[in-house]
Amino acid sequence: MCTMKGNDDEKCQNYIRVLTKMSAGRYLICGTNSYRPLCREYSIQTSGYLMEKEKLGQAVCPYSPNINSTAVFVDGELYSGTYADFSGTDPRIYRDPLQTEQYDSISLNSPNFVSSFAHGDYVYFFFREGAVEYINCGKSIYSRVARVCKSDKGGPQRFRSGWTSYLKTRLNCSVPGDFPFYFDEIQSTSDLIEGNYGGESAKVIYGVFTTPPNSISGSAVCAFNLQDISKTFEGSFKEQTAINSNWLPVKTGKVPDPRPGQCVNDSRTLPDLTLNFIKMHPLMDESVNSFFGQPIVIRTSFHYRFTQIAVDPQVKTPGGKAYDVLFIGTDNGKVIKAVNAESADNPKKVNSVVIEEIQVFPPNVAIRNLKVVRDKSVTEGRLVVVSDAEIQAIRLHRCYSDKIISCSECVALQDPYCAWDKQGQKCRSMNSARWNDEKSFYQSIATGVHSSCPASKIVGKDAGSLGGLSSSFPKSFSHDMSRGGKEIPDGEVINIMQDEQDRNGPEVSSAESTIPQYTVETLVIAVVAGSVAALVVGFATGYLCGRKCHKDDDDNLPYPDTEYEYFEQRQNVNR
Repeated sequence: MCTMKGNDDEKCQNYIRVLTKMSAGRYLICGTNSYRPLCREYSIQTSGYLMEKEKLGQAVCPYSPNINSTAVFVDGELYSGTYADFSGTDPRIYRDPLQTEQYDSISLNSPNFVSSFAHGDYVYFFFREGAVEYINCGKSIYSRVARVCKSDKGGPQRFRSGWTSYLKTRLNCSVPGDFPFYFDEIQSTSDLIEGNYGGESAKVIYGVFTTPPNSISGSAVCAFNLQDISKTFEGSFKEQTAINSNWLPVKTGKVPDPRPGQCVNDSRTLPDLTLNFIKMHPLMDESVNSFFGQPIVIRTSFHYRFTQIAVDPQVKTPGGKAYDVLFIGTDNGKVIKAVNAESADNPKKVNSVVIEEIQVFPPNVAIRNLKVVRDKSVTEGRLVVVSDAEIQAIRLHRCYSDKIISCSECVALQDPYCAWDKQGQKCRSMNSARWNDEKSFYQSIATGVHSSCPASKIVGKDAGSLGGLSSSFPKSFSHDMSRGGKEIPDGEVINIMQDEQDRNGPEVSSAESTIPQYTVETLVIAVVAGSVAALVVGFATGYLCGRKCHKDDDDNLPYPDTEYEYFEQRQNVNR
């Protein structure tokens, strides 16, 4: 049936799109099942897995493996964002039996769902969609965050199958200025992170954003405070009073009481005025600005875009400060490791430090998922990197290498995982003994320079570049090692190279190159000597050319073989 409807054999397989833990030892798994979504509940038995229940997966799992969807299991209920039909034209945010309005562009306008999570009384959904508020000016894609109440039971009578708390608003990831540059298309988000930023406690979620495919190729990472998101949902609603009118804020006097979008004990008792209002006004007027006031990492490249992000939250340094370490996946097989060096001191300032790049997969393989995993068996944790056909686990840091031989080299990494051990005279990782003792280690995330470290040729990294460390390809595919490192201004080149003996992770190696230096006097003498030599050569060349090209007076006649008197007579006749 699947192939008869025009799909190829590859699409007509069973792709697992939902895999979630329902309770201890019980799991829910949903797959596309050849364009006939199906869900099963399994329990773990001593002899293996036991299927307890099977049901249709419509509105829970997409029909097509190419459709972006999301799902989260909360308090015994599954919340999903997906398409509920074969053709992919019926998007829904769904929890049985509630769903968003069907075929309503104000509610959902061809969305691409990215992620979802639950916090407090709400379940949040992140997606990108066509911007209905921009339709009078053309077509554009905006990034959104939407929320629904966990306690939502639907409305009375004709509203019984619809959400009574569904609201959405725009996420603003842009470079600030008189004419902001927007990264409008969200691609991925991290988990919700609770941390301390410049003395302020905040719950933050990081997201990867890109420009449209047909515009200047660019990618960025922005962070958003959950408190700012909640504040936006408490602000003004947006509406269009007529088909040719602009979208404007709804006046406060037009908002009914109780306020639409709030969680109530029993939504089935809400008045029709509130339910009709939220049906026509799910969009908020204000957008959510990025937490740090600007993107943390920006890349403009025609060779790759960001695809995924994972965050190791609040990595503590010997000085007591904590930093969120970002791992960013790209569509050319790379993982970029970065940190905002100012986040521990100032929540409104960004100092982007790209620590390293790791070429995990070949350049034609996109990274589909990233996950930071910590387990008792692996004390330092691993970063799990997923592509369409392969999974790899790599170390979170490479500061253990003996190739980092000096204090200044270790500090210049600006890696929260790494610090220079004063007693052991080695670059150590965060699981080393006495890590919390600031007096035992040298480290400077903000500048990459420590006053107690001897001077070195590594004077720092360019935060806007691709970092001070770059990786080589694994041995399974070729790579030109002459391009593997980043040249630092004073000639130091640091490469992360795959260990030929140990495939557990790459190691750091350094290579020095000498740059010739000249004094001012030497340069002046060279310039003067060159000028004099040029004058002498020019004079000699001009003199020789003049001698060779000199002609007699007779050579000036138009026809040297003819008598001069003949031409003179002809001229007299013409007069």
